[in-house]
Amino acid sequence: MDQISSAIDKCFSSLITDTDIKNVNDRKEEFNKFKNTGIPSNKYENWKYSSLIKDINNFSDLTISKKKPNVNLKKNLFDFSHDKIFLVDGILHDADINEKGLKISQYNNFKKIGNNNPLVCLNNAFACNGFELEVKENSKVKKPLVIYNYFTSQMPSTFINFQHKLVLNSNTELVVFINNIFQNNSKFFCNNVTNVELKDGAILKNYSTHENNKSSSLFNFYNVDLGYSSNFEYFNYINNTSSCRDEININLNGENAFASLANLQILDQKYNHESKWVINHNKENTKSSQFLKTALHDSSHSVFQGKIYVNSIAQKTDGYQLSRALLLSDLAKFTAKPELEIYADDVKCSHGSSSGSIDEDSLFYLRSRGIDEKDAKKMMIQGFLAEAVQKITDKNFQQLFLNKLALSNEY
Repeated sequence: MDQISSAIDKCFSSLITDTDIKNVNDRKEEFNKFKNTGIPSNKYENWKYSSLIKDINNFSDLTISKKKPNVNLKKNLFDFSHDKIFLVDGILHDADINEKGLKISQYNNFKKIGNNNPLVCLNNAFACNGFELEVKENSKVKKPLVIYNYFTSQMPSTFINFQHKLVLNSNTELVVFINNIFQNNSKFFCNNVTNVELKDGAILKNYSTHENNKSSSLFNFYNVDLGYSSNFEYFNYINNTSSCRDEININLNGENAFASLANLQILDQKYNHESKWVINHNKENTKSSQFLKTALHDSSHSVFQGKIYVNSIAQKTDGYQLSRALLLSDLAKFTAKPELEIYADDVKCSHGSSSGSIDEDSLFYLRSRGIDEKDAKKMMIQGFLAEAVQKITDKNFQQLFLNKLALSNEY
């Protein structure tokens, strides 16, 4: 156990003596798995390019808090009609849900995921806060659900863990928008695990923003299980954020299931963002798409690890993967590691990756039409990134993210 401090051991001993804590034996098992592996290091292939490792080692106090800080929940509300969930420092603070098909509750029955990621094991051991959302069978939720996820000025400088669960029963539809709101520049490490279960015919469109986070470090892990003819659409907008790793594990367990993952990133200074996506095609006639666009300024660094796995019984698989980076500084860096692991013979899978600077001929063309260099570069960067927004099938949110892109000052 040379890679974790005695402080973490002490935190866990304190946790399991709390009379309110459930699943003690499961938590012990997960904590032992974490101890056997330790904090991730660059010697592990999946963390070989990670900048997050040095951040993790700065935090040993795994705070367990049930306090609800005072927050003006109405300050950041969007002006379109929607249902609302309010998270404050990882705790379910409040909800305003009018749709009869939605059920929200505090999430305490943590699910152990068959994953050897040490941070997921750590989360399973420590997470005490979060929510569970269920969509009742045959419910087509008309209004989007916005999750206002506040990180407040009362957040201690520490390591926090929380976990959520989304269950969409058969023949349901839901649009979720996660709006991360950072109210201060305090340093903390947030370890967030989300379990998603889509049953037969369920459709989930999951959009999120991660903006203006200048100090904290985040690890976000999604485990998504898809049933027959279910559909999972994911889009993440990253702008001006310090340090983050988004890891997604998709299991296409039913025929005709489809998963679409897309990221749009704008990074500057020494900020870094990692995307590690694994899509497992476990049944025949399944489809997947992975798409990433990133614009990198200054000394920023983006890492993309994308994998398509095709089981031997998953004939007629259609898997697509593309990552592209625009390097706007000699010091900016893009690291891509695309993978294909295929055991079936009747498949259509492809992957591609590229990085480069702004095309000088195109820039000259725009300037010859009377557009100054700054505006011309902005137009070219926006045009490059906008392709990722086209992956969004909900037209209202597609326009919302196009507006964000147009208003961004990071050019």
